[in-house]
Amino acid sequence: MNKLALSVSVLASALLLAAVSPAPGSAPSPPSKTGPAGLPQSDPSEADLARWEKQLTLPPHVAARLDWARRSFVPSGYQKLEGLARAKASAIAGGKDVATLEKETASDRIFSAAGISGMEASEAAFLVLAMATKDMDDDLRMIMAEIKATNAAKQKLRDQIKDLNKWISEEMGKAGDRPKSADIDNAKVSGKPPVTAARTQPAKVPPIRSASLQKAFSPVIHIEYIKAPTIRPLPPRNSDVSVPSLKSLLDENKDQLDGLNEFSEMTSLRLQMTMDRRSKFISTLSQMMTKTSTTQDILVQNIK
Repeated sequence: MNKLALSVSVLASALLLAAVSPAPGSAPSPPSKTGPAGLPQSDPSEADLARWEKQLTLPPHVAARLDWARRSFVPSGYQKLEGLARAKASAIAGGKDVATLEKETASDRIFSAAGISGMEASEAAFLVLAMATKDMDDDLRMIMAEIKATNAAKQKLRDQIKDLNKWISEEMGKAGDRPKSADIDNAKVSGKPPVTAARTQPAKVPPIRSASLQKAFSPVIHIEYIKAPTIRPLPPRNSDVSVPSLKSLLDENKDQLDGLNEFSEMTSLRLQMTMDRRSKFISTLSQMMTKTSTTQDILVQNIK
């Protein structure tokens, strides 16, 4: 590599490191529990998720190179690169190192069939891996959206559990649940037990935990996550619901909340690990960049 190309590569690396590193004097992350890349190990808050989403942007010079590729390649050639990128995205998410991915990508049959090798193949590999990072980011955004919805569902369950505990306490304390004085007097005279009005039993609510906690996998990098459940509203307060039925509903809500907590912890950990791997991958990706117009022209002419 000549001195000019080396200087360009060093400059690109410096720009990328500046893009992914915190600015001097910026506010540090909260000192709460943190995992890889400074991400909290507990349930991510709305602020955590917003901060993570801001990280899911490619450095400007990498994004500019992808824009160039989208404008320059014929649609069929660009689609070939996109297909290869989707196949590489899961390897990036899994922590495969850049050097291995570059070598594997540069030797792909798409390029060998087009007569592309050497420096041109390295440039093509850079484009593919940048596309793959973008595809991975789309999956991560989708998972973060599901985490937000799951957090909202968990809060709704907590609110319902609080309301049910209060409702049960009130129902158990009502005087109407005890025999009336007239019934007690009649029992003394007749020797028969007091007659109580039959309480209408509501339709049995089916268990909700197994039906609502659905596992899913993101389409590109195949990270497992939990789809946010739909939380049914509580019965109206003026409905004739027995205390045993309320207790049963309370147990179901507690079970569902426990299940969501368990699965969302695993989803959060997977997300943290992937974000950490992404950060390390991005920090070295621009080392593959070349700026020669000759290389760009050869790629555009051969990948069709």
